[in-house]
Amino acid sequence: MRYLITIGLGLLLGLGWGQPSWAYIPDDVDLLLDTNECPVCILLDADLSGADLTGADIKIAELSNADLSRADLTKADLFAANLMGTNLAEATLTGANLGQVNLTQANLKQAQLTGAFLGQANLTEANLQGANLENADWAGALLRQTDLTEANLTGTELRGVNIQQAILCHTTMPNGDNSNRDCP
Repeated sequence: MRYLITIGLGLLLGLGWGQPSWAYIPDDVDLLLDTNECPVCILLDADLSGADLTGADIKIAELSNADLSRADLTKADLFAANLMGTNLAEATLTGANLGQVNLTQANLKQAQLTGAFLGQANLTEANLQGANLENADWAGALLRQTDLTEANLTGTELRGVNIQQAILCHTTMPNGDNSNRDCP
């Protein structure tokens, strides 16, 4: 039933028939915190800072502008979720599935993304300053104006990624070299 309601709301919003008057659905927040599963949930603007969401199933969820700072999302499945403008500062996303995730303008400052999968993720204007991305897979990710200042990309897979569009300053590159290309 929730699936049909979600599709119906998506169609209404997609056709421009109205804007939601809610930010997040409290039952969805409770479901996620109680069961660690909430695929296709509405969690806009939700405060999940510091939450233990290890291994959580949050596929295709709407998490725009949510606060997930310092949250533990180790091995969480966020495939195709919308995290536009979300605060993930100091979050742990080790081994997380972030494939096809929208992280446009997200704050991932000092986040731990070791071994994370970010294939085809949109990281346009995302802040990854000081993030640890060792051995992450970014195949086909979009890095337009992505700030990688002081980020660690050692061993990262950048197949199909245009790193020229990212901001590099004191950035450890996949081969271990340091890039200061965009330092002031």
